[in-house]
Amino acid sequence: MMGGLTEAAREAGRIMMDRDGLMISTKGTRENLATTADLKVERFLRARLPELVPGSSFVGEEDGRSGEGDLVWIVDPIDGTANYARDLKVSTVSIALRMNGETVAGVVYQPYTDEMFCARKGQGASLNGRAIHVSNRPLANSMFCTSWSAYKKERSPMCFRISERVLPLCEDIRRFGTAAYELSLLAEGRIDIFFEATLQPWDIAAGALIVREAGGVCGSLDGPESYDAEGPMIAANSRESFGAIRDIVEEEMGREGL
Repeated sequence: MMGGLTEAAREAGRIMMDRDGLMISTKGTRENLATTADLKVERFLRARLPELVPGSSFVGEEDGRSGEGDLVWIVDPIDGTANYARDLKVSTVSIALRMNGETVAGVVYQPYTDEMFCARKGQGASLNGRAIHVSNRPLANSMFCTSWSAYKKERSPMCFRISERVLPLCEDIRRFGTAAYELSLLAEGRIDIFFEATLQPWDIAAGALIVREAGGVCGSLDGPESYDAEGPMIAANSRESFGAIRDIVEEEMGREGL
C-alpha cells in the first residue's frame, strides 16, 4: 500500500508543478487562497486513493467528504497555497489514512525538492527511504517554526506574544508557510519545536504521524490534536520542550478565553 501511496503523491506533485493555465481565487478572506491546481490535485487523489484501500472514504480541503466508514483518507492537495500562488517553491502534498480514529499511514511530498516523508504506525518514519529521527537538541538550541494566524488576524497579537516569549528561550524562529512540511522537518531534525494556533485536520494528519514515528511529541493543550474541527497544534523533539511551549501557549490562549 505504501508504494501505491508514494506513487500517488508523486503524481499529485507533478500535477501541482504544471502551472499552465493556473487561476487563483479566494475562499472567504483575501488571505485564504485556492487555485485550479488545488482542485486538480484533490480530484486526482479522490479518484486514486480509494483504489488503494477498497471501502475507504475521503476528506479533502477543497471538496469535503465523499463516502462513509472508519477508513478515511485526509488530504491537503497543496499545503502552502499562498506560497504556491506566488511560485515560492515551498508547498507540499499531504496525505493521511485514518482507521478507527487513528492515523495509520501518512505521506508529505515536497515536489520542488523531491522530498518524500513517509510513516506507518508502529514502523517508523523515513525521508526518501532513509529512516529519520527528531533531533536531541535542548530547547536553548532549538529552531522554532510557527505562524501568526493569517486567516484569523484577530488572533495574531496572541501569536506574536507567544513568539516573543519563546524566542529568548530558543535559538531562532522560522516560518515556511506549510505546516505539513514544518512538521516533517521537525521529524527529520532540521527544526525542533512547532506551534500554530488554528489548523485543520488535513494540515496535520500526515505530519503528526511522521513526527510521532520519528520519536517526537505532538498534540494540543490538554491531549491529542483534534481531527473533528480546527484547533491548535504543538510539536517538539522532546517532552521537555513540548511542555515548555505548551505552558506558554496555554497561558496566552487562556488570556484570550480560547
